[in-house]
Amino acid sequence: MERINLLQELVVKNQSKILFWVFDGIGGLPHPETGKTELETAHIPAIDAFARSASCGGLVPHGAGVTPGSGPGHLSLFGYPLDQFDLPRGVLEVLGAEDVFFEGELARDVSIRAGDLAMRGNFATLEKRGDQQVISDRRANKIATAESRRVCQKLSRELSVEGYEIYVYPGKEHRFALLLRGPGLVGGLSDADPQKSGVPPKPVEAESPEAEHSASIVNAIIAQATRILSEEPEANTVLLRGIGAAPSIPTLEELYGIRAAAIATYPMYKGIARLVGMDVLEVGSMEHADEVKTLEAAFDDYDFFYLHIKETDGFAHVFDFDGKVGVFESCDPLFKKVTEMGFDVIALTGDHCTPAVLGDHSWHPIPTALWSKTVLGGGVEAFSEREVLRGTLGLRASRDLLPLALAEARRFNKFGA
Repeated sequence: MERINLLQELVVKNQSKILFWVFDGIGGLPHPETGKTELETAHIPAIDAFARSASCGGLVPHGAGVTPGSGPGHLSLFGYPLDQFDLPRGVLEVLGAEDVFFEGELARDVSIRAGDLAMRGNFATLEKRGDQQVISDRRANKIATAESRRVCQKLSRELSVEGYEIYVYPGKEHRFALLLRGPGLVGGLSDADPQKSGVPPKPVEAESPEAEHSASIVNAIIAQATRILSEEPEANTVLLRGIGAAPSIPTLEELYGIRAAAIATYPMYKGIARLVGMDVLEVGSMEHADEVKTLEAAFDDYDFFYLHIKETDGFAHVFDFDGKVGVFESCDPLFKKVTEMGFDVIALTGDHCTPAVLGDHSWHPIPTALWSKTVLGGGVEAFSEREVLRGTLGLRASRDLLPLALAEARRFNKFGA
């Protein structure tokens, strides 16, 4: 029996409340001048006190040495085995988009379905050099978001493939996403993005005979889009990548009987939350304090909350060590407030590590603290990358955190006699 099916059979419902507070890219590495990591540098008295009463350790999203993306990192954090659930990046982009155009009009209540084909897109600039067309700018000079939105609407109005529905999702600047709905669509397609300028566009290629039909449709859409946009000064073609079919994923309520809510301010993380059946709550601003206010207002309505802080990852990606430290410090009093709301179980964790000295995701253990009244805590004096590894949680797979939280919340029956 698959472990996820076993846990599903043990589920019991009660009134307990669980919170996952997720610092995106939480873990770091020592600064070359001080020898201290981001968490070791940060002045975070409330978080340190929380760690002293919690079971601390490190999470590994997908095996030793594997550096996860945000999508797989979050899926694993929510208890989904990554070897069973493939999540193409195009699916994440579609799920996280705020708006969608269909036949030239804003569409409402468009939910991704199993079997839909989703993909990320860049508007790009195509120009003639000698006897061939080449990509001169993969990002169409990073056209303004409003201009990109206009081009998305134009594409939505004029793209047409008989028997299929085409949805176009505007993003920031040159970015967009596209969803194709209709019979016989499968994943297993290569990217149609050469990943560099000065070369001709490349077609989508099928990675299996079953994907030939899907490849031909996507290539037809690219050709159509290039004709439709031929008079645009910069965004005159499209580059598509991250192409994949939407998987069928059981929701958290179907698996564990929990009503779940997400509090996030960035589209992709809202999209991941929707994929696993969470209600995405309206925050109203990008401020972390407003995320906490949203949490407080919805406390009585849900069993499980996911609160996401993006900026730790954002600063780390631009090598801003101090900026990342500052996010931890500004969130410390907010986290203290959350610990006083009456949650039965709180996990402080991340989806992956993004050390500022690397400027990218890494394979290091994710600092984590799990608290309830019954955890076997102790062993740590502070919450940091190195200190948590002295704790009683130890090194565990990320997918184990939610089952442990559910057990601490008394949401599993005993297995066997």
